[in-house]
Amino acid sequence: MKSRHLRHFQALCVLLAATLPGCVTDPEEVKAEKEGYQPIYITRQEALQVNSLPAQPLRQTGKIYVKDTLVFVNELNKGFHVIDNKNPRSPKNIAFVSIPGNVDIAVKGNTLYADNFTDLLALDIADPKNIKLVKRITKALPQGIQNYPPYQNVFFECADTAKGVVAGWKKTTLKNPKCRR
Repeated sequence: MKSRHLRHFQALCVLLAATLPGCVTDPEEVKAEKEGYQPIYITRQEALQVNSLPAQPLRQTGKIYVKDTLVFVNELNKGFHVIDNKNPRSPKNIAFVSIPGNVDIAVKGNTLYADNFTDLLALDIADPKNIKLVKRITKALPQGIQNYPPYQNVFFECADTAKGVVAGWKKTTLKNPKCRR
């Protein structure tokens, strides 16, 4: 009976280890060039910048939030678009708010909440063409998710916080990659 439980426990450990990101331990796997992902770094100062800008083209969109006649569309890791939807047959892209590391948004009243890497931001959206940051709560969110590419079963260059904040990932050929997810 104990050996059956031990086998189940060992199988669970192997399954858990296989699903966690981390460094490759098999030296044979890292002795070649591999397709993978390389971090794109920005400075901490650049990571904190929040700017209300003219409309930008939608490229890699994420979550969508509707408030009255406005639609807010997340641009993954870049910020969010403001769409005027007064005429649903002809929506107009009217503004873009640049927030590095942004993947989620929510709205209550005239306040839009957004993540900025590990910070939580509150933005005044009363004037959709001139959105303003009203509050930042630093380190309100868990860290680390941006230190891994958003893909599974891939090699990647391990993130190095000494180089800056990881703002994105680019696909490239890596020499002797040590990390895999």
